[in-house]
Amino acid sequence: MDDPTRGIQLFNSGHFWEAHEAWELEWTPDRKGPEAGFYKGLIQVAAGCLHYTRRNRRGAVNKWRSGAGYLRAYPATHRGLALGPLLAAVEAMLEAMQGEGWPELELPRISRSAAGPGQSGG
Repeated sequence: MDDPTRGIQLFNSGHFWEAHEAWELEWTPDRKGPEAGFYKGLIQVAAGCLHYTRRNRRGAVNKWRSGAGYLRAYPATHRGLALGPLLAAVEAMLEAMQGEGWPELELPRISRSAAGPGQSGG
């Protein structure tokens, strides 16, 4: 286990609840381990995206803010994933949600980094 790949596929396909569930399966066996915050961050960002699709501003903002907080503890490239662009997208979405009305956002995708799976860098 401990592989974020399935969750990434689901997230990038817009299946945010299913991505959340896939990452929770990876996180649950080692809730206190060094990757716990990584998975919690991904789970929270996915939950925020789900809230956004349901037009739940408070839920989206709270989950995105929480998820970004967890992910900031990791390098911009972690476990073969480009977390830097994901965090930048979440910050931009949080900013957009502060305006009046409902913003039409392009939800982020999670990219593989050039470092490759299992490597950290940045």
